[in-house]
Amino acid sequence: MPWASYKPTQGGIISSTKFDQLFAEAVPLVRAGEHQRDVPPEVGGRWPVSVVLRPPVDGSLSLRLDALTAEAAAIAGGHWQTGQVGSAHLTVRALEFYRPDVDPDEPAIKRYRAAMERAASTVGPARIEVTGLTLTPGTVMASAIPLDDQADLFMDRLKDELGDDAWHELDYGRRDIWYLNLLHFTTDIPAPEVLIDWVREHRSVSLDEATIRAAELVRFRHAPDGPRPFMRPQLLASVPLGS
Repeated sequence: MPWASYKPTQGGIISSTKFDQLFAEAVPLVRAGEHQRDVPPEVGGRWPVSVVLRPPVDGSLSLRLDALTAEAAAIAGGHWQTGQVGSAHLTVRALEFYRPDVDPDEPAIKRYRAAMERAASTVGPARIEVTGLTLTPGTVMASAIPLDDQADLFMDRLKDELGDDAWHELDYGRRDIWYLNLLHFTTDIPAPEVLIDWVREHRSVSLDEATIRAAELVRFRHAPDGPRPFMRPQLLASVPLGS
C-alpha cells in the first residue's frame, strides 16, 4: 500500500488511534475482496531508493515478526511476505520513484549517504516497540511506537540535510506513524473473515522491543519465486546512528 494514501497529518508520531482508523477502513474492503493488490515494481512507481530502519536480523523482534508473517500468510494466501527476517523494516523516507538500475557510486546515492551521515551524527540509537497488528487496505501491518525520540529526530534531521533531495515526500506531509508491514496483498484472500479475526486478536499485544543502531540506504528487490515471495531491501549504505 502506498504510504502516501495514509494522508498523514502534520506533527509528531501519534498513538494507536491512527492504527485503529486504518483497521476500520480496511475491514470492509478486505471482507468484500476490494483490498489493494501490489504488483512488481515499475519504472516511475513505488519501491524506490529509501532510507529505512531495520531491527537486528538475529534479534527476538525480527524472529517474532517472521513467525507472525508466516502465520498471516498461511491464512491470507500467496502474498508478499515483507515481514520475514531481513525484509522487515520501518521506512524513514522514500527518496525518489522506482528505477531498476541503481549504482551505489552515482552522484545521487553519494548525496543521500552524505545527508544520512550528517543527520545520524546528531542522534543516537533508536528504540522501538511493536505493540500489535492492524490491517490496512493493502497490508497486514505491525504497529510500532518509539520508546525514545531518536527515530523522530533522525527523520526530521534527514529531511533538513537532504535539502533539494527531499522532494519526493514533500507533498505528503510528515510521516505520523511507525510501522513494519508483514504482508503486502497481491491477490485474492481466500478466507477474509478469518484473516480479519486473526488480526483483531493481535491488535493490542506487545510483540517485543528492539534497539536499532544504524540507518540504511536501500533499494528494493522483488523475489517472486520460492515458498515465501517478498520485496526485500538491498543495502546500498549503512550509517551508524550516533556516528
